[in-house]
Amino acid sequence: MIKDIRLGNRVLGLEQPVFISAEVGTTCNGDFETAKKLIKAAKDAGMDAVKFQILDPLDKYSDHSLTYTYKRFNGEEVTENFIEMLKKYVQPKENWRALKEYADELGIIMFATPDHMAAVDLMEELGMPAYKVATWDVTWYPFLRKIACTKKPVVLDFGASDKEEIARILKIFEEEGNDQLILLHCYHTNDFAQMNIRTVEYLREAFGHLSGYSADDANHDLDFMSLPYRPVYIEKRLTLNREDPNHHHGKAAQPEEMVAYVQRIHELSKARGVFDVRPTEGDLRDKFKYFRRIVVYRDLKAGETLTEENTMCKRPLQGGVDPQYLPLFLGRTVKRAMKENEPVQWVDLE
Repeated sequence: MIKDIRLGNRVLGLEQPVFISAEVGTTCNGDFETAKKLIKAAKDAGMDAVKFQILDPLDKYSDHSLTYTYKRFNGEEVTENFIEMLKKYVQPKENWRALKEYADELGIIMFATPDHMAAVDLMEELGMPAYKVATWDVTWYPFLRKIACTKKPVVLDFGASDKEEIARILKIFEEEGNDQLILLHCYHTNDFAQMNIRTVEYLREAFGHLSGYSADDANHDLDFMSLPYRPVYIEKRLTLNREDPNHHHGKAAQPEEMVAYVQRIHELSKARGVFDVRPTEGDLRDKFKYFRRIVVYRDLKAGETLTEENTMCKRPLQGGVDPQYLPLFLGRTVKRAMKENEPVQWVDLE
């Protein structure tokens, strides 16, 4: 049995409502006021958490010439220097403190994806309740160990890792006594054949930890498709304006869309149900109206024998005998005269 995890004021588990986190690390544009508006939008949409990224581009890259190409909402392709692009998302320590206080005031969980050692120290100082580790940092083992030692919940992206690599990563957390893990399926492709949403289920069953799903874009269909595989955590990009030309906005949902999205996730999660056959309350009531009962097909005299020619199964079941017993009725005689369509009871048989 995989145990539940407490993250802030929420419990994550297989029998708990799906935890929905707003990814705003880049869509805040590194701007304090925009970040505040996104926190408020996430809260208003009914999301459980808002997740930022605490970055240090110079600490991240040794090759300062690397570039990144992405598409804006209008399809325009843009190529930027990685470091220069990421510099725009760096915020001073005082901003992080103020944003955390604002999130606490609104009653929404705030945590972050750190990408350098000092960011972990800052998150501890700010009292953030959990960590997210990005796909491209899961093999930075000293970094993982530092996060593991906090004993706080950790959401791990596994978009580029194979089974053996995942096992090595999880071993670090096991060595540090941290089992507060959520294994996240994510991908970076537009090819449906490679998305493999069932990885959500595989991660949980193979490694014995709660699992979740990180939505790559504003297409909700795949998020809904993940629900039967029981993600306990879903991450979705949030933007104030999808037409903002900066990074990731074209892939994000806008506040008014997110309200409907959150409601739909919770509705469909209820429909997922349990591994059992459980007719609805309405169906159980209606079976007495629409299932069939054993009746006589024509008027019968007392002493006549029930045969396939004079016996039929018709609606409703109410007040009659289930057709499963028809073989036991055929060949027996009736004690009394019966009218066409009258249900045959056990007491009517000789």
